[in-house]
Formats: sequence, C-alpha cells, structure tokens
Amino acid sequence: MKLSEDEPESFVLACSAFMAPGRPRFAEAALLLGGATLGLLGLEGAVRLTAPQPLRRNGYPVVRGGASFRPENSAGYRDVEHTRKKPPGVHRAVFVGDSFTYGAGVLFDDTYGRRVARGLSEDRGELWEAVVLSIPGIATAREAEIARKEAFEYEPDLLFLGYVLNDAEASGAAEQRRAEEWRAEMNRPETRPPFWRRSALLSLIADRVRATRENRARIANYLALYEDDQPGYRAVVQGLTEIATLAHEHKVPLIVAVFPLFGNPLDRSYPFESIHQKLAEVCRPLGVMFVDLLPYYRGLDWKLLVVEGAADEHPNEVAHRIAAEALLRAVDGPRNHAAPEPWP
Repeated sequence: MKLSEDEPESFVLACSAFMAPGRPRFAEAALLLGGATLGLLGLEGAVRLTAPQPLRRNGYPVVRGGASFRPENSAGYRDVEHTRKKPPGVHRAVFVGDSFTYGAGVLFDDTYGRRVARGLSEDRGELWEAVVLSIPGIATAREAEIARKEAFEYEPDLLFLGYVLNDAEASGAAEQRRAEEWRAEMNRPETRPPFWRRSALLSLIADRVRATRENRARIANYLALYEDDQPGYRAVVQGLTEIATLAHEHKVPLIVAVFPLFGNPLDRSYPFESIHQKLAEVCRPLGVMFVDLLPYYRGLDWKLLVVEGAADEHPNEVAHRIAAEALLRAVDGPRNHAAPEPWP
C-alpha cells in the first residue's frame, strides 16, 4: 500500500502494530477467553436454575418430631411398662438393639418392634406384645449384657437382635473418629462463607469433590472394621455367640436382623454386601435365624428411607415398616408378607 507524503506518521505506526505477527494470537486468546467466560456464566446460571432449594427438614420428624423419643419406662427404655413375669395368654417378642431398634426420629408405634408384635397378633390370632430393650449408640458386647441380665427375665417367646454395621466399632476406630469429626463440623457455629461460595457452580464442584472423598473414606473404614484381626469385629463374634448360647439355653428362637447403611445406593453398587455375607457366615453355625434386610430395600432411594437425609441416616417410618414385614415373613413364612424380588 502506498502512502501520500502528507499522511501522519501516527497512522503508519498504528497500521504497523495491527499488522504485527503477535496481533492475531492476541485476538484468538481474547476470543477464547470470552467464550470460556460466557460458557462458565451459562453453567453458573444453569446450576442456579436447576439446583433444588434446600429443605430445613425432609424426613419423618416433620410430622411430630418432638414425640419421637417417648415414651420412657421405669427401666429406662423407650417402651411402655412391662411386668417381668409374662401375663397369662400373652406371647412376647423381646427386641435388643441400638438406635435403629430404639427408633430414633420415629414415633414409638411406628418402630419395627411394635409393628412385628401387631403383625404376629394378627397373623397368629394370639396376643403378642413387644418388649423393647434398646439403647442408642451401644454395640454387640453391651447388647449381649442386656440379653444376659434382662431379656430372658421377660419370658420371651421370640428374641430379636437388631444389628447395624457400626456395631463393630471399637473405641478410637477410624470410622468412629470420622463420624465424630463430621458431627463436630455440623455443630460448629456458622461463619461467613468465603467469597467463592457465592458461586453456585464452584460450590457444587467443591461439595461433590468433598462428598466423594468422604464416601471413599467411609467405605474403607467400614470394610476395615470387619477384618479378622480387628478388636471390634472379634467383640461382635463373641457377643453374637453369647446371645445365641443364651437363647439356646432358654429354648427361645433368636432372630438376628442386619440393617444396611442407608447413606449408600441400595442396588448392586452397595459397598458393604461383603460384610452382610460375613455376618451370615458368623451366624450360620450358631443355629440362629439370620435375616439380611438389604434385599428388602434394594432398588429404593435411600433418601426416602431415612429420617433427615444425610443429616440423620436412621431408618424412618417407611424403613421400619419394611423391616417389620421382612421379619414377619422370616418367622411366619410368606403368608401376606412381601418377599424381596430377585436381582434383575
């Protein structure tokens, strides 16, 4: 291009800068940056539009949560009063366990123990009552002590043990420490969130990464609890053996019901099925009835079976009803009680 002599020198410099080799690269970088920014803004908007609004409570206690820890009898259990000697014409089912059997977060009459007693009365045309000897947070060794000192004084016709996988935790176990750290964090006073938390997209990514990391640690910790050399697992075997021996001595059928951990998918990806199988192997030579409740919950969304989402994974009223139906089927046969369907 030819320039006239009177064209300003500044125009020549501007054209030279524009035609410089680095100019196209700068334009490409700016275009890429702008496209990425628009894409991120689009994702941010999509996350904000599609993310469900958090619920203050999304489980069973929203109905009558304040009544979910009553009644308490003179023996210190969540139960009505019972005489030690069984009344004439009454049959008894005694339930020993921890918070799952206690029914944390669930109304008393909706707990699986009370439902089983009502089902036995209806199915057999007899008068059955449930005696619930459960304390939240205890493990198998303490349950064996309750069976030895109290359970058979109520002259049971059936003895049920509600087993939860954390019963193998020993003091200082990794999973116990993880749970304590989680509870401490949940109870920590709220502080002003960091600036980046204002982004729904960044918060979603951070929460997913953390949840994945926590879940992997949880799975590893629980599997480690059931290694043969772990003191908690050895205590489980000893406790189950003691309870089974007592039941045989008193000629009372013992039913061991194993609950799944609900904060996990209840399909083939459920990570603790090997533990359920190991417990079945422990119970087989003891001559007890082993009821794995996992097949009765399979395929269901665990969030619909717990008291309050990830904040409280105790079984809710629906899960208690399913457990009761499974136990009634185990002790009375099919009748009107639904059996779990086979894996597809």
